[in-house]
Amino acid sequence: MTTVSDLLNAKGRTIVSILPSETLESASKLLTEKRIGAVVVRDRRGKLAGILSERDIVRAIADRGAAALGLRVEDLMTKEVKTCLPTETVKDLMRMMTLRRHRHVPVCDTAGELLGVVSIGDAVKARLDEQASEVAVLRDLNLIKA
Repeated sequence: MTTVSDLLNAKGRTIVSILPSETLESASKLLTEKRIGAVVVRDRRGKLAGILSERDIVRAIADRGAAALGLRVEDLMTKEVKTCLPTETVKDLMRMMTLRRHRHVPVCDTAGELLGVVSIGDAVKARLDEQASEVAVLRDLNLIKA
């Protein structure tokens, strides 16, 4: 069974983050530049303070127009962030992401240190790879036909 740690080892542990005091305009540019759908918000000590997604920005613009781009990240970020442990299985992570409707989940160790971020796309790819490997093993054992 693939774990979140296995997934991070395969995809990398790069964490793109922003300060809560930055503007939505800065966050939008960062998301575009890095081609990601959410950014981790860290305080000045580097601790997880929240998460801001493309959806958060789009909702703000829909509500306030272009003036929303001047708002601070901390005004719109999700402050109570659901995280996962690196020891959790990708299957369990996908279940949680589906039930809670989260597309991005920060990975933290038991001390609360940020280790990476996993997207639903990362999790789906890991599960598909795992299933393809299982099918290959069954084919090798002649238990299923091609």
